[in-house]
This record gives sequence, structure tokens and C-alpha cells, in this order.
Amino acid sequence: MYQHIIAAIDDSDTSTRAIREAVALATASGAELTLVHAVDEALFAHFTHTTLANRDAVEAALINEGQTVLDNAAQIAADAGMTAKTRLLTSRHQSTSDQVHQAVQELGGDLLVVGSHGRRGVQRLILGSVAERLLKKVGISVLIVRGAG
Repeated sequence: MYQHIIAAIDDSDTSTRAIREAVALATASGAELTLVHAVDEALFAHFTHTTLANRDAVEAALINEGQTVLDNAAQIAADAGMTAKTRLLTSRHQSTSDQVHQAVQELGGDLLVVGSHGRRGVQRLILGSVAERLLKKVGISVLIVRGAG
């Protein structure tokens, strides 16, 4: 079955569902589980009128928040009896999907689990779909966990 499952997570309810699914699959298959969270620092390229001090403070806050997301996810795994590794991904030049793709390559996962927010219409057109981009990029099996509702 699976040897190494990677779950790309954020702080959404859908992501929590994906974490629980990844934990269940890792437990059933005896696989290693790694939880990754990507901080999209590339967004800062759009803030040209922001002072460096403010930018650094926002960046630090995003990194701290990302670590909290990972810590909470690792606790969900621990509560289910699974020890998960975590990795915080950061880049000023790569998108979230590129960061996760690179992590999948480096870690050697054979299944990627992600949550999908199910955006439609203009909202999807503007925001894009990280899950869809990952599906096209990673070269391994991808489980997309849908939100409730």
C-alpha cells in the first residue's frame, strides 16, 4: 500500500478533514505521515508600498501561524495514536503549490492528501485551485478531500 503519506494543510475545516483522512490511511497501511504547511510569501510582491519593518512583521506572523497550524495538526494525529512529522515550507519566490510539489519530491511521498475548498465561478477564477495545480504537478497519487456540505 502506501509507504509515505504527505498531507498539505492549512487552517481550514476542510484541511482538518484531510488530516483525519491522512491519519486513517497512514494507520491502516503502516505508512509514515508528514504534514506540510506552505507560507505563501510570494504574495508580498504585491505590497510595494509596505515598509520593510511591516513586511518583516507580517512575514514573521505568517510563519508563527503556520507553525501553529502544523502543531495543531500533529496533535490531531497524536490524539489518533499516530506520530506525524511536520515541515513548514516558506519561499519568497514560489507559490504554495510549487512549495508543496518540491516538498513531495524531497520527501519521497507516494500519496499526497489535500483538502479542497470547492470554490466555484469567479471566486475560483480569481483564487485558482491549489489542489488542482498539485494534481497536475506532483506525479504521485493525490487524494482530494472535499469539505462537508
